[in-house]
Amino acid sequence: MDRPTQGDELIDVVVRLPRKAIEETLLAAHAVGGESDNRRLAAAKALLAGRRRRAKSFAGLRFYDPSWDMLLELYVATREQRVLPVSRLCELSGGSTTTALRHLEHMEALGYISRAEDPRDRRRLLVTMLDLLAKAADDWLDLQTAGAGLPL
Repeated sequence: MDRPTQGDELIDVVVRLPRKAIEETLLAAHAVGGESDNRRLAAAKALLAGRRRRAKSFAGLRFYDPSWDMLLELYVATREQRVLPVSRLCELSGGSTTTALRHLEHMEALGYISRAEDPRDRRRLLVTMLDLLAKAADDWLDLQTAGAGLPL
């Protein structure tokens, strides 16, 4: 009988560990002091840039995921301490305003965002990322960047 290779042993360990334990191990190994915020922001910007490049590369095809696009745009804006009006976020969604507003209403109902009047211009509403969304996005970006270094 052949001896298991180091890769086989790793596969055996990964198969037996619950998903949460694997994620926690990846995150612990990936944590780097105060660089986490910068790494997350860079990852979110790279995702947005990649989505834009993809749309340009495949002219005529619609890659449409308004909630995801708006979430990433809001995440980047919040981390850069910029405010986003609802109208601008709808534009950035890549779809119709009506569809984008429906997605915003759903995210608001889930407790991910809030909308409030702009104190300087009461004709427009500003979107704010709430803690629930910030935590979920941070965790997801951490897992994405930690997993990016793993061999396929």
